Formats: sequence, C-alpha cells, structure tokens
Amino acid sequence: MKAAARPSKQQPDEMDLFYEKVKRIHGRALWQTEGTAKKAATVPYLWKYRDFRPLLFKAAEIVPIELAERRVLVMANPGIVTDWQASNTLLANLQIIKPGEVARSHRHSASALRLVIEGSGAYTAVDGEKSYMDPGDFVTTPNGTWHDHGNEGKSEMIWLDGLDVPLIQTLEVNFFELYPESKQTITRPDELSLRLHGSGSLRPTWVRHGALHSPLLNYKFEQTYRALKSMAERSEGSPHDGVSVEYVNPLTGGPALPTIACFASLLAPGLHTKAHRHSGGTIYHVVKGTGTSIIGGRSFDWDEKDTFVVPSWNWHEHIATTESVLFSYSDSAILPALGLYREEAFSENGGFQRIAGKFEPLPVLERPDPRVLTMSRSGAPG
Repeated sequence: MKAAARPSKQQPDEMDLFYEKVKRIHGRALWQTEGTAKKAATVPYLWKYRDFRPLLFKAAEIVPIELAERRVLVMANPGIVTDWQASNTLLANLQIIKPGEVARSHRHSASALRLVIEGSGAYTAVDGEKSYMDPGDFVTTPNGTWHDHGNEGKSEMIWLDGLDVPLIQTLEVNFFELYPESKQTITRPDELSLRLHGSGSLRPTWVRHGALHSPLLNYKFEQTYRALKSMAERSEGSPHDGVSVEYVNPLTGGPALPTIACFASLLAPGLHTKAHRHSGGTIYHVVKGTGTSIIGGRSFDWDEKDTFVVPSWNWHEHIATTESVLFSYSDSAILPALGLYREEAFSENGGFQRIAGKFEPLPVLERPDPRVLTMSRSGAPG
C-alpha cells in the first residue's frame, strides 16, 4: 500500500498567501472563524437604589440641567465593558429633576418608558399632552414622539428610564432631534389619553390611532395594583411569575411599546415561584417589597426600589419575603414576529434551582471614556 504523501513546505506558504489576499479585500475564510463575532454577554446583576440615591441628589446639586439636558445615572452591566448599558438591547437609567426644572423637549428613534420611583408634581409631555406622574406609574414616550419633563412640585422627582437604544443602534436606525424650544406646545387637555383609554375595556368610537404604540401615556399604579389584588383574591396566577399582567395597547392587545414588553407582577408574602427561562433579556424594578431572585443558580437579595437584570435564556425564580410588586420590561416584544421567542420550565428538583452562590458586586473595570460616546452617536434619550 502506498504511503500518503507528506505535505510540502509549499502548501502552508501558499495557504498563508491565499489568506492574506482574502484579508486585503476585507474578506475572511469562513472556516477560519468560529461563526459571527459575538457581543460581550449580559451578566445577571443587581443595582441597589441605596447606592444610587445619594449620588442622584449630588448630581442635582452640582450638575445644571442645561448642561446635562437629562440628569441621568446609567446602570452599567459589568459584563458589557465596551459600552454603558444594562443589557445588550436595553438601558436602565435613573433620572432626577428638581422643582421648577424642565428637561427640554426632543424626540428619537428609541422607545422609552418611565417607572416613577419617588416624588410627585412632575409631568411628562408627549406630542402636546401632559401627564402627571406618581410613584409606581408606568409612563410611555413612544419612538418618534416629542417629549419633555417638568417638575411643578416642591421636591425632587426620581424615575427609572428604560430605553431600547442598544437595539436601535445595532439596527443602525438611531435618529435624534431637538425641539426648537425647551418645551413643546401643549395642544391637548392634560391626561386626555388616560380619560379616553384608561378604562381598558371601553374604546372611544370616534378616536383614530394608527400608530403601533399604545395611545395611553400613563398606566397609573393605583389602578394596576388594585387589579393585581383583585386577581389575587381568585387566582394564584402563574407558577413562574405570580399574579402577573402585561401593560398592553388597549386598542390592539399588543405591547404598550412595539419593541418593549412591560409587566407588573404581584408576589404574595412567602411565595416561591418555580424557575423558567425564556428568550429576551428582562430588567426588573422592585416597586414595593423585599425578596430574593435566583438567577442562574445564584441568589440576588432585593429591596424596594432596587433594579436587576435577567439575561436572555437564564433560569430565574423569585421568592417574596413580604408582599412585593415587580415591574419588568423586556425586548421580548419583537421576538414572536421574528419566530425567535421560546420558553422553558425548569423540570429538575421540583422546579427549583439549587443555589450555588450569592450575588456579590463585581470589580469595576475600565470602560470607554463616556465623553467619547457623543450626542451624535446616541443622542441624549430620556
């Protein structure tokens, strides 16, 4: 039997030359790669409100609103060191506005939401309509709409900003525009959308709304909490999320924002939900209560007003120490239309994960200079 010929020195040299030629035309041989380059992974993480609150008030003291436009502190995921964001598709920011201030009007391609944390007397104005905000309220500022914020109250107002800026940047469809004046012209009665669409099950016959987003600007927490408590009297809800509701477009039943699905979940004291996982990363904010979430086998202890992230396809479950309400928002709104949504229940150990560790804050790593992330790239959404 004839032995196989040994590779000659000519072959590696010829191959290297071939690769170099492909490289010089901005190409790459697929067999040299391990698939498409991946982004840095979102890691499960918890941001404690008690750490951010004093820094927000310090920012209100030393940073003029005219300089910042939006006086915001960004929650940065330690797994994503190339940018400042909570996940690879979503932002979770904290904004503070002082009495008498106006965060000037602008619009952008990104969809945005507000979840009010503390204070009263502030409003968000969207396309000519003012809506006044109270703690726990979920407020929408849909993509492409003019919006500004003002504080007519007597104390500082703080809310959580959720935006899909990273997703919009990935799609390269990010646009940003300032309104000619600091405040937009108010052309509609205050709270008109709440009066027209706030009942949920009753639709005004004369109103036409052709946009994909919900016509309702402010989903009041008082109404949401009342509905959750009423449901809890007759139902245990989901084994994975407790008594949970989605904030929907009252005209279509679809998500309130076309790219962001938003939910509120009531967890009874002592409830331990079963673990599951699903596609779509999720940001949670604790509206009220205390408890623990098990994410990927690690426990994350949360208190009222804390925020945490569950990355896509990570096992997670919740344990409520006291009655708790969790607000959450997710990029899962876009996944069903792409055929990419999937969900799976944890089948081992009775549906509960084994805890292998406890959340500890990660070391602070060097990141890009935030001054390099210019307005021209991402605007100042919020």
